Amino acid sequence: MQLLIVFLLTIVVHAVDTSAFAARLAGVRTGRLALAGSLFNVLALTSRGANTAAGPLIAMMTDSAAIYHETASLLLSFRVMLLAATAGTLVAGLLIPSLSRVLASGVASYERRRSLPRVIVRGASVRGYWHVRKDLKRPRLSSIRELRRSPFPKRFLAASIAITAIFTVSNFAALYASALVPEGARTAASLAPLLTGSAVVLNILVVTPLAALVTDEALRGERSLQDVSYITIWQVGARFVGTLLAQLLLWPMGWMLAEMTRWLVT
Repeated sequence: MQLLIVFLLTIVVHAVDTSAFAARLAGVRTGRLALAGSLFNVLALTSRGANTAAGPLIAMMTDSAAIYHETASLLLSFRVMLLAATAGTLVAGLLIPSLSRVLASGVASYERRRSLPRVIVRGASVRGYWHVRKDLKRPRLSSIRELRRSPFPKRFLAASIAITAIFTVSNFAALYASALVPEGARTAASLAPLLTGSAVVLNILVVTPLAALVTDEALRGERSLQDVSYITIWQVGARFVGTLLAQLLLWPMGWMLAEMTRWLVT
């Protein structure tokens, strides 16, 4: 039951995180990039809440595995959670076209009412529900086939995949290491930033500048909204592949952090 709860919470976390790309599309569509991002923060609260709820449950599972020497079972549980990350990314990818339109409508609504609570209340009403239904859109498979018209540098895609894989696996690898070396559990858990730090640098140097450039050029009318859609599909695809790559990295990274922990505590 505990694993099922964490599985569902992990889906929510990764679905919402991936849905952030919808805010960029909505911002370009409306010309209100900052406002669209601000409205998305309401949805982001769901991710933070789910992450906060999942954290103690995952820690309890790790402590139990360390006490009863069930690290193999813990590793399997972490793989299930990584599978949830993949599922959440896929769900968000399918919902982004609809969510970007909902956010665009939210931007227009906020500009009229100048009150976020009023926008939320209206959106939650029966009338608001029917307006939201009009914004729902089925993803077009043709958009994926058209990606060849807008190729992005291979280093951009490779970096996006690597960043997602490292961010997704880092905490799980550190917790797995803490179960392998229970006498240095706190030391092992604190090593996760060593992994995420490299992903942050890669994101700052390679991914963020190109994505920002494409977005700014679209806002200035130098690119079409379709180009922003293309880069969004590329990034969602990279996140999907990255969560799968995290499965391969889980054990070796956990073992590496465990060995580092043993070296530090001896």
